[in-house]
Amino acid sequence: MLRSIWNSTSGLYSNQTRIDTISNNIANINTNGYKRLDVNFSDILVENVNRLGVPIVQNEKEKFVGSGSRISGYVRYDSQGILEKTDRNLDFAIEGRGYFKLKDSYGNELYTRKGNFYIDANNNLVDVNGYKLDVSLYTEDIIDYDKICIKENGDIIYNENIIGKINIYDFDSDDNLYSIGNSLYKGINSKTINSNIKQGYIEKSNVDISKELTDLLVTQRAFELNSRALKSSEEMWQMTNNLRSK
Repeated sequence: MLRSIWNSTSGLYSNQTRIDTISNNIANINTNGYKRLDVNFSDILVENVNRLGVPIVQNEKEKFVGSGSRISGYVRYDSQGILEKTDRNLDFAIEGRGYFKLKDSYGNELYTRKGNFYIDANNNLVDVNGYKLDVSLYTEDIIDYDKICIKENGDIIYNENIIGKINIYDFDSDDNLYSIGNSLYKGINSKTINSNIKQGYIEKSNVDISKELTDLLVTQRAFELNSRALKSSEEMWQMTNNLRSK
């Protein structure tokens, strides 16, 4: 009896977490550079019923019984989002793998696929939060960033000269990168890679609304099933207590 209650309760928690994750994906469908998330489930504990002393038919394969499910981790899907043409000179989109590197006012390194950039008061390229874009400059001259041209390899062309490069970074493992919200990530052991940059484009979210709604429907049904199972277990427990009290 207790096992059925534990299983149902853990199922409710797990499916509620997945519903929250799907809802977050849907809420960010129009967030530039956003990457959809999903969750992985795993068994809390699997036991062999033979070891529990439960009789089974001779020669029948070993039976196993679980103790419910839990969220074992989150999965981020890094597939390419749609590249939307904006014709804005300081909108950049990465074609393929990789991230732009940013630095906040404390010198912390952050990474993003969100390529909307602006010019701050110190004539630096910054994102909407004011975080400075990592750019390798080969000159100390003042640059009018509104007039730069970015080649696909990241080279910055100004007055027909290559005066710098926008670097693209990636990681050997997705475990080295974690989200901190607002399409920003923190990571360790980054390295520069060769990916194409498209000027005048922005990468949209890679959320597929039809898939998210399908997943939401399936997860809601699983949540409802666990809710009914929990209710049935409580009713059976109540009946058992009533019998014992007589």
